[in-house]
Amino acid sequence: MSREKISGGVFESICKPQNVFLLLELFFGLLFVFITPPALVGDEPNHFFRAYQISQGHIIGERRDNLSGGWLPESVISTIRKLVGNIEMNQHVKFDTNLIPELLYLPLEPEKQIFESFPNTVVYAPVPYLPQILGISIGKLFNASPLVMIYLARIANLIFFIALVFAAIKITPVHKWVFCLICLTPTVVFQAGSASVDAFTFGICFLTIAVFLSCGVDDEGKLGSIDLVKIFVLSLMVVLSKQAYIFLPLLFLLIPRRKIGSTSKYLLFFSSLIAVCLFAEAVWSYLMKAIYLPYRTDIPINPEQQVAFIINHPLYFISLTVQNYIFKFGYYLKALFGQLTWFDLYVPTYLTVFMYLVIIIAALLDKDSKKTVLKLNKFIFLLIIGGTAFLIGALLYMTWSPIGGDDIVGIQGRYFIPIAPLIFLLFYQHKLEWKHFNRLAPVIFTIAVVFSLTITLLTIYRRYYV
Repeated sequence: MSREKISGGVFESICKPQNVFLLLELFFGLLFVFITPPALVGDEPNHFFRAYQISQGHIIGERRDNLSGGWLPESVISTIRKLVGNIEMNQHVKFDTNLIPELLYLPLEPEKQIFESFPNTVVYAPVPYLPQILGISIGKLFNASPLVMIYLARIANLIFFIALVFAAIKITPVHKWVFCLICLTPTVVFQAGSASVDAFTFGICFLTIAVFLSCGVDDEGKLGSIDLVKIFVLSLMVVLSKQAYIFLPLLFLLIPRRKIGSTSKYLLFFSSLIAVCLFAEAVWSYLMKAIYLPYRTDIPINPEQQVAFIINHPLYFISLTVQNYIFKFGYYLKALFGQLTWFDLYVPTYLTVFMYLVIIIAALLDKDSKKTVLKLNKFIFLLIIGGTAFLIGALLYMTWSPIGGDDIVGIQGRYFIPIAPLIFLLFYQHKLEWKHFNRLAPVIFTIAVVFSLTITLLTIYRRYYV
């Protein structure tokens, strides 16, 4: 084989969407891990507390009077508090880089524990914390300081995210470049390089969508037992990562009946999948009922009374939800790929618009002539998108809004990232084509991503350091 053929083959391999993602995510992801100050990603402190709690073998948290959380090393809590300081929502306050050498060798002293409250994360199942637990456990083996453990948790999260998304891009039969680009947007890379559960949640949702698309769109033979086991395991992991995405298992409806067998067998598998997911969510919710406390304390919050209000006033709540998404659509659109943390750190608006244009162009041109996304498939996507949006609204109304309130408070754009591939699959078509797409896509999209993430890193640097 000639040297030219070998080099050409290597280049073609590198230019595959999953490999472009791997290289760019690994490079920029590590930059985000270390340039973003530790514990300054939204909710990262409380997610780290929960991950550390589980790493101690405490799967179920504790409740003490009006506090819900658990026992943690005093060094872990003091480290987080020093790192966070009063930076949140204070644009003029910068990160004190002197904290890094000060905390780098702080002894863990795991036996010196105090009770810490983290009510918004203590109710999470262990599933989305698997990467962070691994990172923390490695840190414990080497007697690392809490600061080092935060970085290890971030790195482990990033590695898991890369592995899940790499597999998703490789598996999906359609929109490989769209998956790639979504996962390289500022918000997604920012979260992937944190100790938040969002990294794992995004990854496991993308992989689940890819597996369902593979089973439903590909024209290959019947599904085997291994395929069905994958579907059940992935769906359970999605549901136990965040309950808002419980509609994703409905993607089972993409699978043609002939791939399962008889109609009765198809319905049995489908009903079993939904039943298992609902049962798992119900069991975990029951276990958490005793320790649940509202995170918001400035107003009365009561999920049970709020549910009763929704049931008694369904039309009012439906109208409220629709109005919320209409009036706040601009914010959700901006925040989906452009909000980094809290409500004071966004990438420039032009960058968000730019990335939307790039992804939409990819969604229109990224196609396989042999793969068809049927109108029925798109209806299923719309059903899941609508159901997820409604459920997100209901969950936030239950836990962040006053009983019978006239607004839904707390919805953030990143909550829709796990279903973003379904949103852009609505653009999948065969009419509009560009014959040079496959040849030029790797170069064009790489340039777009490098530009986008470089501007994002500069935005983070300006916010926290200068």
